[in-house]
Amino acid sequence: MTRIGREILQRSLKVACIQIASGPNKAQNITQARKKVLEAAAEGASLVVLPECFNSPYSTAKFREYAEPLSPHPDPNKAPSFAALSQMAQDTGVFLIGGSIPEYDESGKIYNTSAVYSPQGKLLGSHRKMHLFDIDVPGGMCFHESDTLSPGNELTVIDLDGYGKIGLGICYDMRFAEPSTIAARQGAFALIYPSAFNTTTGPLHWELLGRSRAVDNQVYSVLCSQSRVPDSSYPAWGYSMVSDPMGRVVAGTKESDDIIYATLEPDTIKETRQAIPITHQRRHDVYPDIAQLL
Repeated sequence: MTRIGREILQRSLKVACIQIASGPNKAQNITQARKKVLEAAAEGASLVVLPECFNSPYSTAKFREYAEPLSPHPDPNKAPSFAALSQMAQDTGVFLIGGSIPEYDESGKIYNTSAVYSPQGKLLGSHRKMHLFDIDVPGGMCFHESDTLSPGNELTVIDLDGYGKIGLGICYDMRFAEPSTIAARQGAFALIYPSAFNTTTGPLHWELLGRSRAVDNQVYSVLCSQSRVPDSSYPAWGYSMVSDPMGRVVAGTKESDDIIYATLEPDTIKETRQAIPITHQRRHDVYPDIAQLL
């Protein structure tokens, strides 16, 4: 049996997606996130996900102002958001995916970065958004992240000790099938996307993409969005959701502030792969296994 056919989720995992909106006050954004992480942990979640840019407005004009340096031991004075995430994880004993935060490096580049913390508050890994959201939809959304941000250059698979591996992307990354396929082939049981889809593309593609990434790879997909603020210059779509390996939406909400919960089950992955055995039906004699090309 190939690696992708193994039971890759070691035991049941309760996940929480925190759907909130960020405002102009970084300290208030952090306080809001902490309150919701504590609430999710009290409800028994072992993996908690925050949305994209939870600590800052989603604005190319603001990313540099709100950016922080990422390090294994963040300085609360220089990186209050990263320091707070580490402390939230430690205080609650959960695995915490800190949505994303504008990050700056020593060269002065700005990235859209998701940091993942262990229940002990240790930085397990991070993902810099690989595909920048540069779109021009006629009569709809025009937005260019590349005006401020630089793209990340690495795929991200992180081991949650005791459960297994997750594949991590940020929002627009989910439109590109290759990284999710590679993560699944490397043993990820879930694909997780902190996001801030907008009201132009959200109704068209949000659910479609979430369910597609799950079905394509026979894993769970977890989409955690910002909530919608109607008068915002960038109204987020909302509708955070979890899809199972069959593409069924097993948890979801609408556009307002909320927390959704879902329990990811090893048997659901196993049964899906036994019923529809695409793992063993791939024709790598005809087309390449992209996970082997890295």
